[in-house]
Amino acid sequence: MNYIMLVNKDYPLNDDLELDLINVGKNNDGEDVYLERKAGKALLKMLNDVNRLFDNEKIIVSSGYRSIDDQQNVLDYYLNIEGNNAYKRVALPGTSEHQIGLGIDIGIIKNGEYKDDLTGNEEALKWLFENAYKYGFILRYPLGKENIHGYRYEPWHFRYVGLIAKYIKENDLTLEEYVLEKTIK
Repeated sequence: MNYIMLVNKDYPLNDDLELDLINVGKNNDGEDVYLERKAGKALLKMLNDVNRLFDNEKIIVSSGYRSIDDQQNVLDYYLNIEGNNAYKRVALPGTSEHQIGLGIDIGIIKNGEYKDDLTGNEEALKWLFENAYKYGFILRYPLGKENIHGYRYEPWHFRYVGLIAKYIKENDLTLEEYVLEKTIK
């Protein structure tokens, strides 16, 4: 698996990708969530570590791997709610890293209440912002870089990239910037 594979509006998914998925838990609706095997194992360790630190906030998986049909359903849902603004939130089928099993959306249960439209001000989430790289994850759509990654700020969306996560974090890069930097060198 190529963990730095860029999948976005400009770099659509290659159809012949074979995935080795594992179950990483249930979302708030009780549905199983899957990630690529190595990413999934790293996520489970990261969630275990963050959830031991905060008594009143528990991070849970919200969404992981999505089939092309699942991605279309998510897009249709947001198009019905937000109209064309949905394209700033949801990738077209074939351009979502959820479809490669490396993108994960999280939610938080705080004081018994589930929340998935996070602001980035949640204590457990702040911990993830600072420590996710240690587990091979990056915040995929950071604030202030919307013109580079092409989506609105999503403090709940993380992407497994493996060992390069530390470099990306230390240099305040998006995955697009990292790939471009490595292509130019």
